[in-house]
This record gives sequence, C-alpha cells and structure tokens, in this order.
Amino acid sequence: MPPMATTANPNAGGQYLSSTKTVDASLWWDPFSSLLTELESSTLPSQSLAKKLKDNHAWFLCSISQFKQPNQKSREALDSSSVKIGSHELNINPKLKDIACKISTVMCLDEVQSYIVVTRSAEHNNLFFGDMDCDILNPVILEYYTERQCLLKCIRQIFMRALYSGSESGESAVMEEAQMLISDELESILLSNLSDLVSFNRIEHMVNSLDVDLYTFWAEEMLIEDNLILDILFLAYNESFHVCDAKSWKKLCALYEDIVTGFCNFQKLAISPEATCAIYHAKVQLLLILIEALNLDNLLHMIHDNIPYRQGHIAFSEIDITDMDSIISSFNAIEVKEVGPLILAWAVFTCLISSLPKREETNMLMEVNHIGYVRQAFEVSSLGYFLEILQSDTLKDPEGPLIGYRSVMRTFISAFIASYEISLQFEDNNFKSILDILYNIYRGEELLCIQFWDRDSFIDAPIRCLLCNLEGEFPYRTVELVRLLSALCEGAWPSECVFNFLNKSVGLSTPMEISNGSEVDAVSKVVETHFPLHVTGVEGLVIPSKSQGQVLRMIDKNVALVRWEYTESGVVVLLLRLAQELYTKNFEEVHAILDLLSRLVTFNMAVCYALMDAGKSFLNDVSMLRNQEKYIRIDVVEIVCFLVKSLSPCVNSAVTMALGINILAKMLKCLPSRVATMVLKVDIFDVDVVSNSSSSRSWLLSGRLAKMLLIDCEQIDCSLSLSVLDFTMKLLDTGLENDSVLALIVFCIQYVFVNHESWTFKVKHTRWNVTVKVLEVMKKCIQSFSCYKKLGDIIRDILLGDSSVHAVLFRIVCRTTESLERLYVSRFFDIVDIEGLQLSISAGLDVLISLVSAFSKDPPSFPVFHHAILSSVTKPMPAITAATSLISYFSDPKIQIRAARLLSALFTADFSQSLTYSNASLGLDNKQLSSFRKSMVKILGEQLYLDEDLIVAALKLLTSAVLNQPAFLTAVIVSEEISNDEPHTADSEHQLNKNENGSLDSTHGSVLDSILHLVRNSEDLLKRKPNILLSLMKFLRALWQDAPQFTNILEQLKHSDKFWKLLTSPVMLNTCYQDKVSEKLTEEELQCQAYRYQYVSNVLDIMGHEIFLQKKLMHGELVVNGFPKSEANVTERKDSEIAENKSFISLKEIISTWCESSLLSDLIKACVSSEYDNKIHRHAKAAAALCVVHVMIKLKNGDSGSFSVSLIERIAMLAQKLRKLPAFFDLSSLYAERGYSEGQELDYLILGDLFYHIKGEIDGRHIDNRLFKELLQFLLESEFLDTYRYWNDDDILADNNDVVYHYDSVHLRADLGLETWDLLAWIETKEVAETALLCWHRVNLMIMHSHSKLSALRGIISLFYMHGDNFTKVENFTQLKISEQLVLSCINHICQCLHAMLESLTDVPDTDEDGLTILTAQAELLLLLTRFPSKDFSRSAFVAIVKTSGYGLKVLCSYRKSVGVIRGKKVFLTLILTSVELNFKDLHSGPVEVSPEESNASLRLLPVLCDCIEHKDCFTLSLTAIDFILGSFSNPATWFPVIQKHFPLQHIVQKLRDTTSSKTVSVILKFLLNFARVREGAEMLVNAGVVASLRMLLSDCSGGVSFPVVQCTSFSNISEKTEKPQPIWGLSLAVLASVIQSLENSSSASIVDYVLSSILVDKAPLILLYLSAPDFPFEGHEKKRARASKSIITLHELDETQNTMTLICILARHWNSWNKALKNIDSQLREKIIHFLAFISRATQRPGESLRRDSPLLCHPVLKEEFEWYNEPSFINSRNGWFALSALGCELNHKFPALSSKNTLVVRDQSGDKADIAPQTHFSDLIAIEIYKIAFLLLKFLCIQAESASRTAEEVGFVDLAHFPELPMPDILRGLQDQGISIVTELCTACKTKPLTREIQNTCGLMLQITVMALHLEYCVIQICGIRPVLGHVETFSKELRLLIRATEGHLFLKESLRDLRQIVSYVYPELEASY
Repeated sequence: MPPMATTANPNAGGQYLSSTKTVDASLWWDPFSSLLTELESSTLPSQSLAKKLKDNHAWFLCSISQFKQPNQKSREALDSSSVKIGSHELNINPKLKDIACKISTVMCLDEVQSYIVVTRSAEHNNLFFGDMDCDILNPVILEYYTERQCLLKCIRQIFMRALYSGSESGESAVMEEAQMLISDELESILLSNLSDLVSFNRIEHMVNSLDVDLYTFWAEEMLIEDNLILDILFLAYNESFHVCDAKSWKKLCALYEDIVTGFCNFQKLAISPEATCAIYHAKVQLLLILIEALNLDNLLHMIHDNIPYRQGHIAFSEIDITDMDSIISSFNAIEVKEVGPLILAWAVFTCLISSLPKREETNMLMEVNHIGYVRQAFEVSSLGYFLEILQSDTLKDPEGPLIGYRSVMRTFISAFIASYEISLQFEDNNFKSILDILYNIYRGEELLCIQFWDRDSFIDAPIRCLLCNLEGEFPYRTVELVRLLSALCEGAWPSECVFNFLNKSVGLSTPMEISNGSEVDAVSKVVETHFPLHVTGVEGLVIPSKSQGQVLRMIDKNVALVRWEYTESGVVVLLLRLAQELYTKNFEEVHAILDLLSRLVTFNMAVCYALMDAGKSFLNDVSMLRNQEKYIRIDVVEIVCFLVKSLSPCVNSAVTMALGINILAKMLKCLPSRVATMVLKVDIFDVDVVSNSSSSRSWLLSGRLAKMLLIDCEQIDCSLSLSVLDFTMKLLDTGLENDSVLALIVFCIQYVFVNHESWTFKVKHTRWNVTVKVLEVMKKCIQSFSCYKKLGDIIRDILLGDSSVHAVLFRIVCRTTESLERLYVSRFFDIVDIEGLQLSISAGLDVLISLVSAFSKDPPSFPVFHHAILSSVTKPMPAITAATSLISYFSDPKIQIRAARLLSALFTADFSQSLTYSNASLGLDNKQLSSFRKSMVKILGEQLYLDEDLIVAALKLLTSAVLNQPAFLTAVIVSEEISNDEPHTADSEHQLNKNENGSLDSTHGSVLDSILHLVRNSEDLLKRKPNILLSLMKFLRALWQDAPQFTNILEQLKHSDKFWKLLTSPVMLNTCYQDKVSEKLTEEELQCQAYRYQYVSNVLDIMGHEIFLQKKLMHGELVVNGFPKSEANVTERKDSEIAENKSFISLKEIISTWCESSLLSDLIKACVSSEYDNKIHRHAKAAAALCVVHVMIKLKNGDSGSFSVSLIERIAMLAQKLRKLPAFFDLSSLYAERGYSEGQELDYLILGDLFYHIKGEIDGRHIDNRLFKELLQFLLESEFLDTYRYWNDDDILADNNDVVYHYDSVHLRADLGLETWDLLAWIETKEVAETALLCWHRVNLMIMHSHSKLSALRGIISLFYMHGDNFTKVENFTQLKISEQLVLSCINHICQCLHAMLESLTDVPDTDEDGLTILTAQAELLLLLTRFPSKDFSRSAFVAIVKTSGYGLKVLCSYRKSVGVIRGKKVFLTLILTSVELNFKDLHSGPVEVSPEESNASLRLLPVLCDCIEHKDCFTLSLTAIDFILGSFSNPATWFPVIQKHFPLQHIVQKLRDTTSSKTVSVILKFLLNFARVREGAEMLVNAGVVASLRMLLSDCSGGVSFPVVQCTSFSNISEKTEKPQPIWGLSLAVLASVIQSLENSSSASIVDYVLSSILVDKAPLILLYLSAPDFPFEGHEKKRARASKSIITLHELDETQNTMTLICILARHWNSWNKALKNIDSQLREKIIHFLAFISRATQRPGESLRRDSPLLCHPVLKEEFEWYNEPSFINSRNGWFALSALGCELNHKFPALSSKNTLVVRDQSGDKADIAPQTHFSDLIAIEIYKIAFLLLKFLCIQAESASRTAEEVGFVDLAHFPELPMPDILRGLQDQGISIVTELCTACKTKPLTREIQNTCGLMLQITVMALHLEYCVIQICGIRPVLGHVETFSKELRLLIRATEGHLFLKESLRDLRQIVSYVYPELEASY
C-alpha cells in the first residue's frame, strides 16, 4: 500500500512550508479503538493510560459534538499541499481530498476531520489508489461511525470501571476522570447530544439528503449512538455518581414521551430490524433511567430505618414532586402502552413517600392518587411490559450495564411488593407476572442473587418475605417455589443458600378435610390428624397420626390447606416427586425440579455431592405403618437415568432430557464410577451393538436421540445437543471404554457433526455453539487416543478415513480473511453469528492441528485425510491456502495462532514431505504471498501490542519452514528483486546495506526487519517476554543449521548493525546471575533462569555454526584458488580474506573478549553446575507410591470417590499384580500365622502397614523389613507412573536435541478428582495426594532447570567441537584462547560437579536417564577441556580427572545396562585415555617421572578398568587405557599384583579368537605386546594359551595385500581406503617375539619350536611375500616400463614387514631349532632378504649417475593421521638415501591440491641446473625410518646366520662353503654403508651448533648400526670369498669416514657406535686404521 497520507514532522519538507496551512488543533484525535481496548482490559491502569485519559478529556467531555460541522477554513486548508493540526501534519493527496469533501457533505463533518477519516480507512482496509473509485464511501462512513462509537464506549467504560472497580487500588486515574467529567457537566452535554440526535429536523434532513442504503446505514449507527449515550447517563445516575434533579428528570420524561408518542419522528428510523431493536432499546433505557432517577432504593432504606421525608436524601422537593405528578397525570396509558410502566413506578414512588413517618411533612403529597395510577397501569398490563423487557434481547448486551438495569427492575418490584399487599393468589395474572419478573431478574445475575441471600439487604427483604410465603404452601404448590429458587441459585454461594433453604427440615402443607374431631383450636386454626395422612403428590411420604398443623387457607368448603408440624427435607420431597413424575408425566413440575437440580449441581460441586447423598436415608410409609424404622435409599442418579430413558420424542421431552443429561454430566465429575455404572446399566441412549462378522461390529444408537436432537434445534435452543456433547466429553474424561461410549462418540461425529449443517435452528447463532462443542468432542477424542486401545483405533479410522467428516471440517475452516471481514458489513450476519463462526474456525483448526500432529511421524494406512488436507482441489479451497490467509485475520488472534500452528504442523509432518507443490509458494499467488508477508511483518513488528502466543506461533511457523520448506521461506522473506541464485559480491552487499532499515523489501519493511527489531530488543524480551525471544532464537539457529540454503538471508542478518553484539549481550547478563544458582530459588526465578540458559544454548549453537560455516567457506575458497606455496603466504592469505568479513571479525572480537575477561570460563562453571538430584526423583516416586497404596485402601473399602474409571482400573490391575508378588504372599502367610486377620481384611492390613512403611521412607526412615522393601521397589518400578509422563514438544523450553519427559500432574489431579476431596472429607487422602503432586512439581522444576542448563552446556560443547580436534590450528581463526589457569580452574570445578552428581546417583540405586544425560555432558565438556592446548598437562588436573573418572566408572558399572549408562562409560573411558595420553605423552622418549599421587590414582583405576573390560561396549577403550597406564610405570612390580588379581585374561584370550572385529583384535594384540615384555606377563600369557590362540588367529591370514606385489593403477584406488587397516599379522608376530624374548633362557625352547613349526613353516609363503622386494628401476630404454611397474605400499605394511623380521631374528638365535624346522626354506628366505637389502641399498647416489626424479616405491598417505603427517614439515631434514627417495614417492597426485605440503625438497640437476620440487614431510621421514629399521633387521638376521655358521666352522675346524649361508654382494653392503655414513654426516654437520633432537639422535644411532653390521658382513665375505675392496672404493670410503668422524665430534651419544665402527673398519680396511 502506498503512503497516501502520513503524519509528518512539522519541520520536514521545507520545500512545502509556504503551502502549509494550520487549522485548529482540536480537530485531531488519536484513534479511540486502541484506547478502548486498553480500558476494557482487566489489568490496572498504567501511567500511559492515565496520560491518555488526561489528554483526551476534552473529547470525553464534548463526546460526539467534538466532531465539527463543515467550515470554510477547513475546506481551504485541504487545497494546500499539507495541513498542520497542532503537532501533527498531513500531506494532502488530491484523490483522497475529493473523497473527503464528499464525505464531509454527506456526513456534515469538518473537511479536515473527513480527510483524517478517509486516510485511516484506506490504511485499515489496505486500499490502493486503484481501489479508491469503487465502494470507498461505505468503508469511510463505517470508519467514521466506528470512531464516534469507540469514543462513546470509552466514556461508558470509564464510568463502568469507576463504578465496579472504583474501590480497588490502581483505579484512581479512572475514578478521577469520571468525577471530573461529572463536575464539568457531562450530563447536560450528553442530554444536548441526545436531543440533537433525535431531533425532528436532523432526521428529516437525513431522510431527504441520503439514498435508501446510506440512510439505513446512518439510522442504525445513529441509534447505536443513542443507546451508548443512554448507557452513559444511566451509569452517571446509578450509585449516586450524579443525582438526577427534577429538571433533568422532566427533560428525560419529555424525551421519553416524544419517542413513545412519535412526536419527534423517531419511528422514521425504524427501517430495518436492527433499527427497530435499537429504538426499542432506547425506549427501555429511558424508562429505566427515569425509574432509577426516582431513587426507590433510598425510599426503601428510609422506610426500613424509619426516616422522615425531610431527614432523608430525596432529590425532589414537594413542589418538584407535584410538578412531576402533573406530568405523569397527563399520560394516558390506554393510548400509549409504553407509559404504563412509568405510571406504575410513579405510583410506587408516591406510595412509599406517603408511607414515610411524620406524614404531616408530606401533606401536599397525600392528595396524589397512587391507587388510581396502579389501576391505570394494571389495565394495560404494565407488569407484562416489564416481563417483556426481561424476556427480550434488549438487556442482554454484555458490554452494557446489564446488571444495573436489572437491579433497577429488582428495586422496583421489591418496592411494589412493599407498597401493596401481595397475596398468594396463584390464579391472579399479576401475581404470576411478579413471579415471572423476579425469575427473569435474578436468573443469570450472581451479584443480585448474592444480595438477595444477604440478610442485611433491605432492598430484597420484601421479596424474601414473598419467598417464605411460597415455602409455606410447599409441597402443595411446588412449581412456583421451585422456579423462584432456581432463579435465586446463580453462583456458588447462592446455590448453597438455596440447597440449605430446601434441605432443612421444613413443614409440609397438604389439603385436609376438616371434620368435627379434627379441629383443636378454632381461634388459632390448629387441627390434628387422627390417622396417618398421605402427602398428596408425594408417594411414600406420610404424616404420622396425632400430628398437628396450622390452617393456612380454605381451598374448598370443607377442605383446608394445613401446614403440619411434621418436618421433612425439602430436597427429599422434591426427589420423591421427581420419581413419581416418571409415571404422571407432569412436564411443568418435572421441568422446574430438573432445572433447579441442574443449576444447583452446575454452580456448586459441594451441593452436587450433598444432593447425591440427600436421599440416602428415608423412612418410608410402609415401615411407618408397621411401626418399624426402616430406611431406604433414594438415588438421584438412578431417578434421572430412568427419567431420561423413559422420554419419548417431543418438545417437552427434549427439554427434560437436556436438563437430565446436564445433571448427569455434572454428577459424573463428582462420582465418575458410580454415575458411569448407572448410566451404562440403565442404557439411557439405547445403545445397539450389531455384529457384522466375527471381527467387526457396528455401534448404533436408536433413532430416539436423533429425533430429539432435531426437535431440540428446530423448536428449542439446542440445549439438548450441547448437553449430549458435553456429557460425551465428560465420559471421555473418565477413561471409560466400552460399546456405549464408543456408540455415543460415533453418533456425535458421524451424525451430529456431519449433519448439523443442514439442520434448521430456531435460534440462528446456536448452530455455531453446536459446531464448536462437537469439534471439542473430536479434539478430546484425538487427545485420548493414547489412553484407549480399541476405542482409539476405531475413532482414528473414522476421523482419518471418513470423507464426509473431512468435507464438513474443511467447509468450516477453509475460509479467507477477506470473506470473514466482509461479514462485518453484511446485513445478513449478526455479530453473534460472526463470533460463533470465529469460534468454530478456531476449534476446527484445533482439530486439524491435533490430527496432523497425532499422526505426523507415524501415519496410518488411511491416506484419505492426508490427501484431503494437502490436496490443491479440496473444497471450498485448499487447507494450506486457507491457513495462510487466516494468518492475516487480525480481528481474532486465536484464529491467527491456530492457522500458524496448522501450517507448522503441516510443514513438519512426514506425510507432507512426499507431496510436492507447483512452486515454492505452496500454490499461493503473488497477492496471497504478499498478504502473508505483510501479516508476518505486522505480527513480528508489534510485539508490544499483539498476543504473545501469536508472535510465538509465527516464529515457530518460520522455524518449521526453515527446516522443512526452505523454498517457501525464501519466497516469504526475500523479495522478487533478490534471490539466493544471485551471486553474492561485495558490491551487492553494499547495495543491500544501503536500505536504512537493513531490509530486503524496499516498500514497507520486510520480515527480516522485524526479526532484527526483535534482536535489538532481545534484552528487554528476555525480561518481559522470554517465550518470544526463545522462539526467535530457535528460528535463527535453524537458519544457521541450513546455512547454504539461506546465504543472502544470513548475510543480511549478520551485516546489520551490531548483530553479534546484540545477540550475545544477554549471555553476559546470564553470567551475572550464576552465583544465584546455588541458592534457594523460587519457581519464578527458576523459570527465569531456565529461559536464560536456553537462550545461552541457542546463541552458542549459532556461534558454533557460524564458525563452522566460515571455516568451510575459507577452505572452499582455498581449494578453488589453489594453495599458496609457503606457510607465510598461507597466513597472509587467510588474514586478508577473513579481514573482508567484518561480521566474523566482530564475532571473533566477542569471543576474544569472553576469553580475556574470563566470561567464558564463568559461563562454563555456571552451566556445568547442576541442581539435578536423583534423590528428589526417587522421593517423588515414593510419594506417588504412597498415594497409590492409599488409593488401593480406599478402593478396598468400596469408596471410589471422584477417581476416574481409568484410574480405578489401573490401580486395580496394579493391586492384583502386587498381591501376586512372593513378598506379598509371604506377608500374608506371616500375618495369618500370627492371627492378625483373615480373608480380605488381611490384604487391608498389609496395605495399611505398607502405607506407613512408605510414609516412613519418605520421612527419612529406611524400611528395614525386606518384604515391604520389595513391595516398595515393585511400586517404584511399575508402569503406573509412566502413564503420567509426557513430552510437550510445544513447550518453548523443550530441548531440541532429545526428549525431556515431565510428570503430568494436571492429568493425575484430574484422574484423582482432587479438587473435590475437601467435599468428600478426605483430609488425610488429600494430604497424601498433595504431597505426591508437590513432589512431582518439584521434580518438573528440577528437570526444567537442569535440562535448560544442559542445553547451554551442550551449546558450549558444540562451540568447542566446531573448532575441530586440533585446537592449536584454529585458535587464531576463532580467537578462542583460554589461559591455562582458567582451563585448570574449569577442570577442577567440573570434577567437583561430576563428583556431586555421582554422589546423587550413588545414593539412589535406580537408573536415572536424566541424571546420566547431564553427567555425560559434564564429562564430555571435561574431555574437551582436557584436550585444550597447554604447555604442560597439570599433574593436579590429571589426578582430579582420573579420580573423578574412576569414581564415575565405578558408579556406572553398578547400574543396569542402558543407553545412557553405556554412553557415560564410553565418555569416562575416553576421558581417562586422553588424560593418561597427555600426562605420559613423553613416555616413548624415555623414562617419565611419575609422582606418588599420579601413581596411586592410576593404580586405583586398574580394578574398575578391568571390570569394564568384560562389558562389550567398553572393551576396547578399557583395554587401551590399561595399556597406557601400565606403560607409565617403570617398575612392573607396581602394577603386576593388581593386574594378576583383577585382569580377566581368559576373557581376553577368548576375545582374541573372535576375528569378526579386527579393530578389537588389534587392541588386544597391542596390549599383549606390552604385557609380554614383562617376564611375569609373558608367563601369564603362555599359561593362558595365548600362543595357541595366536596360531588360530594367524591361520586365517591368507596373504592379504603386500606392498611389493600391488602395482600402481590409479591414485583414486589407494585414496578410497578410508578405514584404518589393522596390522593383525605384524602385531601377532610381535607378541610372539616379545613372549620368546621375555622367557629367554627358561621355558622358551618349547615355544620357539612351536612357533617355528606352526607359524614360520605353515605361513612360509606369507612370510616370503612380506620379504619380497621389487626390482629397482634403471635408466635407459626400459625406463618407461620400469616406472610403470613401481610398487605401492602403505606405512602399516612396512610395519608388518618389520614385525615379521623381528620375530625371524629372535627365532634365528635358536640355531638348532631353526635348522631343524626351516631347512627346506632357509635358503629361499635368505635369498628374499638379500634381494630386499639390495633394493634398499640402491638408494645410494653413485658417481656418474643422473639425478633421480622419481622413487622406485610409491607410499601415499591413506589414513587421516598420515595426511596430517604429510602436511607437517620434516623432522629429520636429510637429503640422502631413502629420506630423499621417500619424499619423491610420497608426493600426492596434483588432482588433490588441497593436500599438498608446505615444505619441499629441492634437488638440482648438475647438468641442467634445473630443480625438481618434491615434498619432504614428516610422513616421508617416517617411511624412510621404517625402511631403515627393516634394513637393520635384515642385516641382523644375516649377521646371526653368519655368526652361527662361523661358530660351527670353528667347532669343526674348517669352513664348509657348500653349507655356509648366502651373503650379500659387497656392492649391496657398501651401498648401505654409504647411506649410513652420508646421512649421519649430514645430520651431525647440520646440527653442529645446536643439540640434536631425540628423533635425529635415534636416526643417527640406527644408521651407524646399519653401517657397522654391513661392514661386519663385508668382512665375512672378504674372509670367506677372498674378495678385496677396489682401491678407488677404499679412497672414497676413507674420505667419507673422515668427514663422519669430523661431523660427529662432540656428540657423545654416538661414542659407543663410533667405537664399534672403528673396530670393524680396522678389520675390513686395515690400511685405513692410521688415518683416523
């Protein structure tokens, strides 16, 4: 909508200043509709309201006359470009000006005011310029009269609040305004306005100037204003706000005369039914104002207190009264009937005046003939006119002073009764009229009924006397008394008064024939009966003989009405008469009695109970005649049931049935079991169950009820229909499930709901009452599905599969906002009909929501409903279209809320995901989508004025769209100019930000503007409306979770001003309250804290997702643009790219601030502290068990009370199971042996003792008796409590990650009927139940608060997780840098919290999933903090973590297995493993100093870890942790006794044979490897049969994949290896090697023989395969072929080969066994080894050879850690040997640039001076070291072989060359020597000035050992073969050796190795001995 007219700043638009005109400021007014809403609210007036009242005082005073007449100045002002009205300024639009001028002429309204009305009408109706030429007049006129009427309603509301709430505190502003208006003569102004409105000239002018339609509209609106003004006048006169003097009374009287006589042409306004009603209303108002002005109540007070005329406060003097009498005397009631009531009122007034004491003061008035006035009034049935007023709809306007008008008539009738003697002449029509008037006055007015029963109310005293006179003739005349009492029982206290009035022992009045002997005293008219006298009309009630009574009156000649002294309860008499009417069918009396009973049970539940017990004892006539006192029971429930059962279809029967069913419905709530049983027994609805087959039945009701319903709707007021539906709902509440209930429900749905649209209704709007009620029945059925089995399935099938039900439902609901708004201007719809329709739509939407939600996740096999609600051809329109439109219906927020919830449910439902729509807008056109968008903007933008639930529902709708319909959300939020498909650049961001509101929609603001506005007000919302804020945060979190789909939306949010600062500000507020957590908080404070922690959770989640998103975006850009070549460039590139994102920089600054100010650590401590206590949970369960036992005792005594039927059934089943327990049987036997009781009483005694045992348990006294303890445990573990556990997914505090169950105390309270227990006198029972409910409530609060903290804790965890595993790599990226001191502080605090939580869980043996969830989250955060980067892991932190984790494992191991227990164990085990790894991270580098505290803590862990090993889910982690702990001790004697005692070694051996999980076997083997290195451990392994188990394990190895034989096909193949391979072969061999080595020189011989024969021989092919090496590639014509045949290996395969060689070397030491077992393959094995050595030796760069640019071996990274090693720099930094070749072989394929390395190796070609770049990394160094380790083992094996052969030669005295083992050629050995010397020389030279790292030292030692062994073998070859070194080689070796010795000077760690080297060199090259 374009800005047609706006309120502008007076200083704005300077260019138009010369054409701005100023008019009177009084012409402006603020809309009165909002002020009226504020006045009508029940809250106390605020300061803003007081200011508004003061500012609008002039308008209130002048009222509608403040709307001015047209004038020339205003007309000229509209000709300017703008008009200034006080502080307001209007920009004039020419088209609107023309319309305003037309309105001004038609409505006689000032032109400027007309323009204001036109602009507001256009804004309210969303009119565009193009719409202003059509039908603009009617909306503008409606807007004008709406303003006028809202003004008058504001004045009326001021007086009503001042009148009815003036005494309350806070209402002073309203009272002051009302008094000021009165003092400023508002009365005279209103009288003047009223005269103007009804003036003859005005009406004639409008008749002549307006067409028919406009005149009709004007007349109706003007009459409404008349009614409002008269209401205000009445309120001003009522309660003496302002006393009406004679002058005003005469004016009003003259006006009344003019109206009723037609003098003022008033009847010309009666041109429509509405106008006619308004005219009649005005007449009645004037009449009652005139009567009120007579102040009859004051006269009654003066008579009551005997006050003379002159001393009283009478506003009229004698002269005034005389003048007024002359006016009244001029009236002729015969000609004008309407003046008769005024004449009668004047007669009563003058009669009371004449009755005052000191009549001489009013001699003048004694001449007034008030009796004549009465006769004149009676001639025209004036009392009938009053009755007509009461029975019409005139005084039923809920907004008007209804009770005031009724009070006036009450006072008048009371004064009339006091003035004139009213005899009980029941045949007199005037007496009947008085009774009817009283009946209609009091019925429905609780306040008047309260005043009646107040003894101090003198106004009602005459009426009370009349009631007593009626009671005197009871039960002879019953109907009149009962009807009046029925009217007087409105409300709780009045109904109690009526019941007490009836129930007291009253005398009985019966006719009696007067005989000569019956009269006792003729003067006092006392008679006596000489024989028992039957009470007429009450069968069974007898007055005993010799009873005396008072004659009241003679009925006939010899028959008198006698009031007997014999008394009986009036309630019993009524029940007896009602039972008798079952046969006499006296409708009038039955209806009166039932109506009284119905109202009594409706208004007061205590009366309902008393009524059900009223007739339980009655002395009948038979026993009395026989002189026997025998009492019988009168059951009111049975009487009513049989009465309803006996009714036949007719009008009277329908009325009677409605009352009867209503009584049963109310009594059903009091005693559900008793009433339901009787209803089913009598079968009041004639249920007929028809079996169609063996598996299906039809549930039918007879046609009687259907006929009665039709009669009820067509001829009555639908009371029967509503009663039946309400009774059905009450039956559902009881939980009763049988055929009768099912038949009734089916009838309500398939007959009433489907057909009620076509019924004819006598009262039109009652149709909507039926619709609403039957929809409530359907909703109740849906909600009860989970409670019913058979019934639920059948009703579900009907609701989901019956298309007729769907058609009616959609016809009710599927409407548009436009169609509903048109009803307000339609003449065919009353406001009552519109309100009824709105209620029906709201109820229908509720049903749809319930249906969709109930079956959203598990849709049944009935797709009819699902297709109907999602179909685009559903009539009258698609449900989604209707719901989308109804969100814009601001006239009824309830409809908006439910429409939003329906859309949310449809978006969320699983079955809706399978259906697609034609476009992203769900079938909506652009106009509908635009309307929806504007409505969302308005809803979210006006959070201060709209319903909070509506805003929450709107935000939930947006959240649901984010998660399930992202395209729809994008269509709603993003305008047509911008879409997510558009590329996002810095320029586009700049353009977006140019909009001053930060909006995507440039016209009226967008949804994002409203969202940002909410974010800006987040702190205020957190304090006042946290529901809105949490819904907002869930929406934002959902956006960030699906960030890729909402890029532009997120960018708009993040680039708004201070977005992150605003979002995180409440988080800072939260930390200010963290210290209050440990204090005793109230429920309100707990809920406030819960809201805060939920907010923290959402904020942290959003931040975590943003960090993750930025990391992914940065990584994606780096992949696209390619990685830079150096680390410096990487840092520079990252900084430059991140700097461009100012939003993320802001977030980083916030995180940095949190860390620097310790706010994050404070937040961690606040969130990790939990108030969850499992003892509270168990206490609540015990309290519930106590309540259950108490209920069992009640039921055992036959006292079901108000328990629901379903509860009784569940308790009975539980009691039956309890009695079947062995413990119960043992107790029964024990009690029987001791003679406590017998039979059923025994059960009662046991239950009683159990009750007191449980009570003692609750009070802190533990149960010592085992049997009672078992009974309690059974109750605690029973499924009874599960019935009352629920998960409210609509709860705003519901966690998003998991389901949090609460106890449904409301459901249990309803099942118990607790609210009625005071009436049942169940004091002890109520105390027990209230205690249980209080405990449940406490548990709910604890769960709510603890899980809110848990959600915040998970937010912190997710924030840490978003950084990845390696914190050090991303801390610069996110600025998440917490100091070590704060980390340690947090760790200690978490350990304390964990310990407290564990103690809570330890005290209670039951498994508690809620507590385990919190415990696991705390441990998970501790795990993350443990991994946080620190220079040195604190020993104190290690001890605390280990102790806490060990305690946690011990507690969890004592629980039964569950998901929570398993997860908790895993987290604690991971925590132990991580802390041990960090604490002993330097263990592999050498001995680690372990403190006694660390040692003790670690040792205490071992037993519980050994226990965890036997748990399948914890096996791997437990064993790994034990392995690490054992490795931390330098002395095995420390831990071996513990392991020997607790370690389940046999279980490990059995698991070793389970080859289904290679990972588990690998972990076992790693443990066994370390365990076997200890001699005692090796012995345990041998004794446990580990060797045999290993043989079985290795028997499954078929050769696998060996690196020499796998040829390179494609890089993708090797990159597809994602799962880490488990080196089972190598580890198994390593274990065997350790066992043999540990048992050396003892029992290893047998093991060696076993291993040689069973493994090496059996697996010889596999061993040979592992030792195979490929040919080394050569230069030349075969270069291409050689390169193609390069082998692919992996790092773990090298390790497998190393382990294989280790075992071979150990076994080779046992020469005899070796030769015996391997004589067939010994030579082949040596050949493979020599060939392998040759392959390794070829890495030496020979003189004259060209530089190699590729490696003979490809070893690419495969695993995650290998890729990490690949990206790490080299730690050896050698350019020789395999360190150079492995770098060439590890180079990644260029298709994977993201994995390229940062460090490179540059190798220069000597000829071309060209450089080849090969990555030299940590990974390549590891490969080279593995190769050299293998080389070392290969050399070692050959040395062992050579040594053994040499020893044999020495023994025999000669060398047997034929049997001497093969040795490598000298070239091979020299190649290894060259590599060893060159690498050591290079490394020592490079580190000459700095110490060598431990890794380099180890490498140097390894290479020197290889060199020494190679020289040893060369010396052997020289000695055996006689081959001497070539002279050139000797010179080269000499030169290299000198360089080595020079380089190693100062490196003491090589001293021993160098000595060995010199020694062997002296043998091999003796000529060089002198050179070094």
